[in-house]
Amino acid sequence: MDLKPIIPQRIAEGSEPEKSQRRASFSAMKAFKLRSLSISSQISSSSETDLPSPIIARRRTRTLTKSRNFETLKEDLIRKPSKSSTEDNTERGSTSTRPTSPSGTGSRCASISGDSLTVIKSGHLQPETSILRSKKEFLVLTPLALIKFRNRSAAVERFPQISALSGSVDTLSPVDSTSSLKDIGASEKLHVPLERVVSVFNNEGTRPSFGIEVWWNESKGTTFACLQLDFSLPDDRDEWLKQIRHAIKLRAKSVLEDSTPPNIELELKQLLGTPYGQAQITQMDIYPVIPRRPCMKPKENSGEIKKGWRDNSSFYVALTKDFCYLAQFTKSSTGQKVNPNLVRFGFVTLSKVNVILNDERFDLVFRLPFEKPRKLELASRHHRSISSKLYKADMYLKPAWPLWTRREVFFIDGEAPQMPLPNGEDYGGFRTTLQAFIEGYCSAPVNWTVKWKNVRHAPQFCLLAPKEQSRYTKYQILAVFRALRFNDYFKSLSFYDIDFSSLSGAVDNTSRLESTVWISRTGKRSLTRAEFELVENSSVLFQEIVALLLGSESIRHIDLTNVLSRVPAILQENGQPILSPTSRICEVVPPVVLLWKSLQTRCNSISLSGNPLGVPDIAGLSRVLQNRPDFLKTFSVSRCRLDEDALVLLWEGLHDQRSALEVLDVSRNSGRIEAAKVSETLNDASKLRCLNLAYAIKGNLSGPLFRPWSTTSSFEPWHLEELDLSGWKINFDTLCGIMKFIELDESRNLRRLVLINCGLSGEMATGIFCRLGAGRNMHLLLSENPLELGSTDWIDLIHGNEAPRMLHLDMVLFQHESNFNRLLKALTHNKTIEFLSMVGTGPPDRASPKTSELLSRFFELNDTLRYLDLSGYDGKLEDSHLGWGLSGALAGLRQNNTLRQLRVRNHDIGAAEDLSELCRVLASNKGLAMFDCQQNSLNHHQFAKLVHALNFNHQIISFPLSDLDRRHAVQTEERLFRKQQEQPTKTFQARMLKSAEGRLEGLLKWVEEFWESEAKKAREILERNRNNPANQSLELEREYLEAWEDESLPSWLVPKSKPCDKGKETSYTTP
Repeated sequence: MDLKPIIPQRIAEGSEPEKSQRRASFSAMKAFKLRSLSISSQISSSSETDLPSPIIARRRTRTLTKSRNFETLKEDLIRKPSKSSTEDNTERGSTSTRPTSPSGTGSRCASISGDSLTVIKSGHLQPETSILRSKKEFLVLTPLALIKFRNRSAAVERFPQISALSGSVDTLSPVDSTSSLKDIGASEKLHVPLERVVSVFNNEGTRPSFGIEVWWNESKGTTFACLQLDFSLPDDRDEWLKQIRHAIKLRAKSVLEDSTPPNIELELKQLLGTPYGQAQITQMDIYPVIPRRPCMKPKENSGEIKKGWRDNSSFYVALTKDFCYLAQFTKSSTGQKVNPNLVRFGFVTLSKVNVILNDERFDLVFRLPFEKPRKLELASRHHRSISSKLYKADMYLKPAWPLWTRREVFFIDGEAPQMPLPNGEDYGGFRTTLQAFIEGYCSAPVNWTVKWKNVRHAPQFCLLAPKEQSRYTKYQILAVFRALRFNDYFKSLSFYDIDFSSLSGAVDNTSRLESTVWISRTGKRSLTRAEFELVENSSVLFQEIVALLLGSESIRHIDLTNVLSRVPAILQENGQPILSPTSRICEVVPPVVLLWKSLQTRCNSISLSGNPLGVPDIAGLSRVLQNRPDFLKTFSVSRCRLDEDALVLLWEGLHDQRSALEVLDVSRNSGRIEAAKVSETLNDASKLRCLNLAYAIKGNLSGPLFRPWSTTSSFEPWHLEELDLSGWKINFDTLCGIMKFIELDESRNLRRLVLINCGLSGEMATGIFCRLGAGRNMHLLLSENPLELGSTDWIDLIHGNEAPRMLHLDMVLFQHESNFNRLLKALTHNKTIEFLSMVGTGPPDRASPKTSELLSRFFELNDTLRYLDLSGYDGKLEDSHLGWGLSGALAGLRQNNTLRQLRVRNHDIGAAEDLSELCRVLASNKGLAMFDCQQNSLNHHQFAKLVHALNFNHQIISFPLSDLDRRHAVQTEERLFRKQQEQPTKTFQARMLKSAEGRLEGLLKWVEEFWESEAKKAREILERNRNNPANQSLELEREYLEAWEDESLPSWLVPKSKPCDKGKETSYTTP
């Protein structure tokens, strides 16, 4: 038996990595100043780069040739980039399809009594007409197995729920299927245990359909069987592939079974010990694999590889300290064992490892000097472990080699391209490095988290606000920055609302020994000499931003919202400040502009909101955006104090990014842009997902502001997710465009439509409600509009359940109490609205007895609402106060067990004096989990009554307390005391003998202490309820939690997971 590796039928030679991004560096400067700029010390292998993806989706023929010229094979060695078959798509409903019968012998069993009755997915199998079957076969996926039945009736007999679910299962387009008659025989079903599955991957054959192959271990590891499923559409294939892989993953976690049978492991150790003189092998990792192309030498007397070369065989990869083995175990047609076929490669000959982490297919390319490459095209559900072991072996065997050399070998593409992670959940070494910097800088721990859900670029590192201090020190921020240097684990960074002012203007260039970062960890990107000199002489914050975005090649997005919320720093010249306002800058902008201009960062999304920007910042941004069109994906400059000139200048640059922009936010600046100028840009911005132009547009417009739809076939409709046009009197054409877009299927992802203060009449609101329909999962904000003008049919639509799930009707000015009462009746009977905000909305005067009665019935009978905000608006005095009428109406909540969050601020409830109904609600309600009644003019006695009632409630976990209420109570007592002292019954002598001021001081001190004592009781009650296990099952939507203003919410309360959410989110304190 020849154990030398055999050349596969299709091999190619890898091309050199792309060098277009590499710019001329300045290695000649080493003698000048650079102290530690060696590439080997600053380059790593685990970043995501622009190199081609290894796995290709294109079709390959299975034609085998005896020999090919090596020069003709080069182009096939490393395959072109393609998307993984398991790329995460938007979640769809359960679907059925018609896969083929298996092409190889399958594992047959007469009973599946051990399987769970749970059905994950099911669908018909439709054979070709040539097979002449009268009934369609049926495929069922359960948590335990993939099962094929002879017909649907047999499947329903075993899984009765299939019949009940048939109405909700979509039938996909018919597809053809073929099978080998030897597979079916007289068997009633084919049963594939999920714990035995070796790999599931896309079929790479020449068939015109889109298929997958399911390989599983048939018995004791000696034979693998294959089930081939063909589909007419790639989406059908991807859905089944995703469901099967997910079920296999869950099954593998629940069954602690070795991936390699003991008999195979023993035989492999014996084979490797004797022929290769390696009896001393102490550790060997073995994984089952499926060769996608022939990679073994044909048997004797066989000049070529036959079609069924994988039949009656099993394949395993064995990894030792120095070698990689691929073994094939085969049974003859009579069932007798055949001597294993074995091929060996040395790790030091490993030339390429091509892996897509979301695809089980991977390639290994080995090459001995002066010989042709040998390529193994494999598939295994253990592909992540195999690539990780290979990487660790490479580091162990070549410890002196710089890390960038490994980058030349390992091409990893997917959600987390870094390989491997250090031991534990270390996020590419970040946790270890951060702890070292924190301790080295003698700093307090910092709070951080990693987000996988609800972010565009996951995983996202998020620095959280400090818990025991108002802001982080400069050493804490530096520790985080330097732990993130060269870290390619994270795809985005968030410093949202973290104060960088401790680093603002700080310079550390005189005593610094090390040079600043000038080259990326892979060496693909570097600064020129002039750029390097600029960074070397800049502020610390400038240098750190450059290090973050240049050193790492995986960062796509950085959130710098509110990091420098004060006025921009002033440029320095010879140590003297320049007082001209036009020279002010925001320190985080110039480094970003530098890297964008020089093409030396992959970050193409940024949020600068909340940071005041100066004229130099806007000019620099505008120039780079005009000179480098269509690269920017996300850009946010909300609340940046931009005047009209600055906004117009910036818009000139944004106009050249219109074809690439996905998220744009220029809202709430002091300046505004002409609507006609905005329209010119938006007409070509078809990729926009989130558009926020709140209070950024002015002027009239003839025609629509944008047209997210068209009747022409060549036009691709928009896929808007968020739209905010608040503050602009929207014209009829724009409103018609929005309503037309809502009618399209492409608007199904629209989750937030904000039209606050847009001059919408009742007729316009009616048109929007008509097109949204019943129970649409989105936020609709129609606040501050004269909705009572024209028509109030929108109220009838709410009564008839034609309303979205989340609705804002804040500050709607009702001129007639009858219309407000109609709205209360409609909301009482509505069954679609779960989130309702009516802040400042109410009758024209204080609530009448009729209004209070309707409000009480609304509280009592509505069983749909989960979040309700009926707060008054403190800027409108009593105009928006329901006042004492609300206090009595709250009695209707005593029997309401569905409402979870209620806020009733600014209603002057304390003026009612009698809070008995509110106290009864607090004590007896069994549904409320969060209750907010701040700023209601409560005195200290009333506050104590509420706390006493709260003690009887064991469900409420949030009861926000405000210092404003405490101060109001103290001021009320002071006012009453002084008023009493001014009464004429008090004689002058009495006033003089008794120290009025002293008594007043003592009284106020007692009130404050009493209030604090009651507040402490309230916090203890909330802590008791939060520690109650029965309450820890509470789940709320993310939007509901974000709208609730209580920073003391328990850490176990996390947003309710959605079906499409993946991954996890965990908060940390380091060290």
